Amino acid sequence: MQFSSKHPPFEYLHKKWTAKHKNLSDNLIDKHLKNVALGSLGGLMLFGGVNAAISNQPVLPIQPHITPTTNKNALLSAELKDKVPDEVRNLNSEEEKKVEEVLTKFLGTPVKASIDGVRLNKTYALIGAEQHLYRYPGDNVFAHAKSTTDWAMYGDSGIAPGLGAWGYFAPSKEQFSEEDEQRERYYIAVQTFLAPGFAENVAKYRDFFKYRKMLVVNPKTGQAVVTDIADAGPSEWTGKHLGGSPEVMFNLGLAEGPRKGAVLYFFIDDPQNAIPLGPVVAPNNI
Repeated sequence: MQFSSKHPPFEYLHKKWTAKHKNLSDNLIDKHLKNVALGSLGGLMLFGGVNAAISNQPVLPIQPHITPTTNKNALLSAELKDKVPDEVRNLNSEEEKKVEEVLTKFLGTPVKASIDGVRLNKTYALIGAEQHLYRYPGDNVFAHAKSTTDWAMYGDSGIAPGLGAWGYFAPSKEQFSEEDEQRERYYIAVQTFLAPGFAENVAKYRDFFKYRKMLVVNPKTGQAVVTDIADAGPSEWTGKHLGGSPEVMFNLGLAEGPRKGAVLYFFIDDPQNAIPLGPVVAPNNI
């Protein structure tokens, strides 16, 4: 089920902690959400390994990733309404061009269906939820939590049994950087193996797709995330065409219910690596 609130992160946390504290009234939860979060963490720490992994992390107040200016994203959704079909299908060249123009204005940098003649098999398709990925040898799901809020929101997504398409993000914990952390946090998996020309240019395409930035947009809400490609998949038989990390799905408003939905996903032409990964809000001129 998609978020209907103007503040989806708050509503998501509210529902999550309400389920864990059924004996508390709704009013108490509304007034003391932060305290409830700490109580939830105390329960989680009963499981082995959690305390060692995150007990030294600072306790942060609940701060939604998306600010009240989220209304600007609603304007993006309205701008896309007559440019994106209701049914999930391949966009034709004219439709892609119109979407490119809107998303380029939204992000303030070129957004394209193809770069240097390379494109994916789709630009409008169904995304599904993925797990966290191992970032370096010895990594574990508890180490992914940067705070109590982080753990409550994303901890139960688990971690994939295998590595991403390009292996670890860093060769060791000591060499693990902030850039590596962001790459895993906002990663997507795309069907690189179905890209036109992939079979004939495997090495070229492998290098092109590695950590390539893409803008992923939920056209129904205008919620958008700058992501990077860090895995290949899902398989065709799943009925889904790409996958998003727990953080990506959350910031697209697709972290509940079936945890899937229709999204636009286009390349970001950013050779200087100037566009940061993470959720974005439309500028005033959208």
